[in-house]
Amino acid sequence: MTRSTLLAGVALLCLSSAALAAEGDGDIVVSGQRAQQERAIEAKRFTIGIADIAASDEIGRLPDRNVAEVVERLPGVGVTYDQGEGRYVAVRGVPSDLNGYTVNGIEIGNPDGQTRALPLDIISGQLLNRVEVNKARTPDMDGQGIGGTINLVTQTAFDFRDRFTVVANGQVGYQELNDKRPIRGDAAVAGRFGSDEQFGITLGGSYSDRTYTSYGIYPDDWRPVAGAARGGLPTNIKYTDYSLKRERIGATGSLDWRPGDDHQVYVRGIYSKFTEDEYRQRYRLDFATDALINSPAFAFHPGGVSGTVSGTPNAGVGSGTGPERRQDLRQEHKAKSVLAGMIGGSSRFDALKLDYVLARVHNEVREPNQLWQFRCNPGTVDFDFSDTVFSAAPRNECSPSQMNFRQYTEQNERGDEDIWQGKVDLTYDLSSLGQGSFLKVGGKYRATDKDFDSRNDTWTRGGNAASRFTLAQFGLAGDPVLSYPKAGKPYGVAPVIDLDAIRAFTAANLPGPYFVLDSATSLNNATLNDFVVNEDVTAGYVMANLVLGKVTVTPGLRYERTKLRITGFRLDTPAGGATVVAPSNSRNSYDDWLPSLLVRVTPSDDTVFRFAYTRSIGRPNYSQLSPSGALNYEAGTVPGTFEGSISFGNPDLKPYRSDNLDATAEWYFAKGGLLSVGVFAKFIKNPIFTQTFTQTDVTVDGRTYAILDTSQPLNADRGDIIGIEGQFQQQFTFLPGLLSGLGVSLTGTYTSSTLKLPDGRSSTFPQQSRYLYGAELFYQKGPLEGSIAYHNTGKSLLAPGGVAYQDQYNNDLRRLDAKISVTITDNIRVYAEAQNLTDEPTRQYQDKRTDWIIQNERYGRTFYGGVSVKF
Repeated sequence: MTRSTLLAGVALLCLSSAALAAEGDGDIVVSGQRAQQERAIEAKRFTIGIADIAASDEIGRLPDRNVAEVVERLPGVGVTYDQGEGRYVAVRGVPSDLNGYTVNGIEIGNPDGQTRALPLDIISGQLLNRVEVNKARTPDMDGQGIGGTINLVTQTAFDFRDRFTVVANGQVGYQELNDKRPIRGDAAVAGRFGSDEQFGITLGGSYSDRTYTSYGIYPDDWRPVAGAARGGLPTNIKYTDYSLKRERIGATGSLDWRPGDDHQVYVRGIYSKFTEDEYRQRYRLDFATDALINSPAFAFHPGGVSGTVSGTPNAGVGSGTGPERRQDLRQEHKAKSVLAGMIGGSSRFDALKLDYVLARVHNEVREPNQLWQFRCNPGTVDFDFSDTVFSAAPRNECSPSQMNFRQYTEQNERGDEDIWQGKVDLTYDLSSLGQGSFLKVGGKYRATDKDFDSRNDTWTRGGNAASRFTLAQFGLAGDPVLSYPKAGKPYGVAPVIDLDAIRAFTAANLPGPYFVLDSATSLNNATLNDFVVNEDVTAGYVMANLVLGKVTVTPGLRYERTKLRITGFRLDTPAGGATVVAPSNSRNSYDDWLPSLLVRVTPSDDTVFRFAYTRSIGRPNYSQLSPSGALNYEAGTVPGTFEGSISFGNPDLKPYRSDNLDATAEWYFAKGGLLSVGVFAKFIKNPIFTQTFTQTDVTVDGRTYAILDTSQPLNADRGDIIGIEGQFQQQFTFLPGLLSGLGVSLTGTYTSSTLKLPDGRSSTFPQQSRYLYGAELFYQKGPLEGSIAYHNTGKSLLAPGGVAYQDQYNNDLRRLDAKISVTITDNIRVYAEAQNLTDEPTRQYQDKRTDWIIQNERYGRTFYGGVSVKF
């Protein structure tokens, strides 16, 4: 299937569907996108807290391929993309690792080893009933989630209109940058049975396979350079030829028993597995290091836009001078999985209702990879910065006989997380005060055991010419390739490393004279990232929901006690002595009282005003808590004392604590119509930064240090976030004829933040975009349904540097996608999708200068065609 064939099919669908729509009777069937919108709006309207919701349609389909891209459509939500797919979610300017993630209200944890930021591209959006982004929590929700809590709600048989339902979807695609065909499919079976349909069972599965190519350019370490037209230069240019295979497998199940209106019992589960195989050839040219810039070899042409760096090429395994070329080959396999199961239910006894659930979650990550590196000196290099995506290249590229082996690394990371949790809620009906009033108390216990182990063995080249080798020496060079980080601008990648040849050569010669184990580096890599964390959280709460006419008041208080037991490892290296691995154990605990007050005012049937004060927390990342570290020391000038340096984690870190204020106004002016505006402010204490400082006359492990240079994550003072968000959605059913199928959805968010850095500078929060906005024009009438959607995720801080010009940022990400579907019969729908129509790359830069690029990565356009069936 070619792109032209697929586009022709889409055009034919549009023409035939327009004719069918014109012949229809003009009735609007609430299905597809309109069903999604109306269900989401109704759920938002009647929630107690402040939330935005993405709901499935009448056959249980959410609008996008993974959960991150589903919630990107909601106001206040920014998404970080990886290789063209949404992955991490920031809510209202709060980084993804400070938000909460739950499935059916149960904490899901995280398969990634060192962070609390759940990569939402793991989970398919096609196996869920809805996704809730709760922005102002009620006391019966977990305290974790400063920006919000993302709750994934799975399907049950009682979510479907019909007693028995079978739905299936399948699609195949075309990708612009390679000839591989991505495929996606999902299926679900749901049925209710028994004399009163009191039993329900749902089983669903999804599968996707996508092998694709991406091209990117990734310069490093821009800094001010006198005479440069852009005010500075990077130390190098790097560009890649990426080939990735991503496979996702998902499954959900639910067994429900509802013997009457007052009782129900359920067993539910969800499983998602994400695997990625990555092949990466990376070209690197170091042409503007400090040593080169400060040497006579470096010269700008007039104007500082271009220039030349002279050098002498190497021969064979010998050395040259001047710029240095590197060629890396990385082969990586990554597997992440989430498995959650729960058993629970509810029972009502007159005015008292009991809800209970017991859940078990297992998450894991496995990440082995291999990386080979070769180097050479190519001689004279010319560079040209006339284009933002600049160029630098040797006048004569290195040959395979010049490319010297330099390093081989073999990494194997694994992480496991096991979570047991149980929750009980008691609700007492107070309808005598007002319909919907209640008093609620409850408790929860969660025990998390997280284990992360990392090895990264490193081998370097032999010690003399006889034990060194080049790409040419053993036939290790592959065919040259072209990379296109900018469309129409090829970058040559040559010579490259042949994967099969280098693997065979390594297997035959490791260990041996060609590969010398770097024992110190390997030990360091195998020790410092390892940790075991046991985190237990005990919680209890009380809340009331008091409906007083048109005003509903929801006060409450939640208490959480967090207990930590942490084991890490430290390397102690005395001057002239052997390195010793020393276990490091630590304990910590802290208490949090989390009050909240929510007020909901409904002056009319179609208007809602909400006001909220809440307190929430964001626990430190696991790697920051680990006491692992490296200690190097030598005898001091004063007898009996030492001087040294140490870097380690900090198990005594306090969590981020945030006091949050919210106010929203919502107008539900028509069915499927919504206009809402909200303002919010967050006052955040204890932000965490890695800080470097010097201690004097301090004792560690029985040794007194006159000077100890220390690097450790510490709590800083505070940070603030304020913002405003809006949403408008309308279905233009009042328009005449074919125009009545039109509709529009608009979202926009403005956020501002201030974060005090350890060096006294002020910054924004990482992942906080000042502007987020999106627009979608959709059409649904008769058998035809279509949409075109644009979304902009604004510039955001990626990571603060030691000084201002080292700060790194994400650039604007602007995506344009389109969909069209046609209902052929009551049971069959065909559809087509087009993603990233503008061929938008992901871009990153330094020092608030968008021309100091550190990434420009292209994925191209992708097109899908498919069919959906329902019985």
